[in-house]
Amino acid sequence: MLFPRNYQMNPLLNAKEPMSILEMRLFWLALDDVRTQITVRGESCRDGFDALRLLPGQVKRIFANGSYLERLAPACDSLQSWTIDWQDEDGDAVIYKVFRVIQYQPKDGLVIQFSSSMWPFLLDLYCERPGFETSSLQQLFQLSSTHAVRLLVWLLQYRRTNQMERVSCSIHVENLRELLHVEASQYPLMAEFKRRVLDAPIREINKRTQYRLRYEPTKMGRKITGFTFTMDCSDVATDTASGMTTVLKRIASK
Repeated sequence: MLFPRNYQMNPLLNAKEPMSILEMRLFWLALDDVRTQITVRGESCRDGFDALRLLPGQVKRIFANGSYLERLAPACDSLQSWTIDWQDEDGDAVIYKVFRVIQYQPKDGLVIQFSSSMWPFLLDLYCERPGFETSSLQQLFQLSSTHAVRLLVWLLQYRRTNQMERVSCSIHVENLRELLHVEASQYPLMAEFKRRVLDAPIREINKRTQYRLRYEPTKMGRKITGFTFTMDCSDVATDTASGMTTVLKRIASK
């Protein structure tokens, strides 16, 4: 599969279907295991990626909250049917299955493996146009708000294109609602929308990660039509070579 010249947003990081925070954490865990494999195996990863396998004790330590463990199997079942839309070289729409297998059983543990159709997108993240750092994944794993995760992922994709210490992006209100999976009927008052969808998630990002995010409304007359987000990345720690999954496995093995 070849990427078109104007390819910018990796569809793996731009899912159209909403995911729960637990589903997101499973996805980030699998994604960083791919990063670790690329670091260790290098060019041989172009032939495919091995499955991530975690024993029951490791899973319990990573997803320490009891309610998370109870919801882990249903979350895997939901992600098993996850697909993304793409266009082939002729411009025809194609639907790709994301995971070959993603399964959790209390007695056996967790197994996750991306489908072969995802290999080009995975290589794009870490080889063709590197820039989605392990440190970013480590911090995303700390967030509990789905709005916070989606905002940060959106801005991190823009950072991949320029590697600047400060990222600034503008977006229309309707496009922001689509990005965050917020229906037009939800929070119709702008003050409530800002408080629930922007202010609280941004406070969480600023508190729990090394990124510093703020926003300013853009207006047409007195009406707010969009927002400009600015993210300061200057204090983000340098990537670790081992990757988040290796760190989590080491913790889980203690």
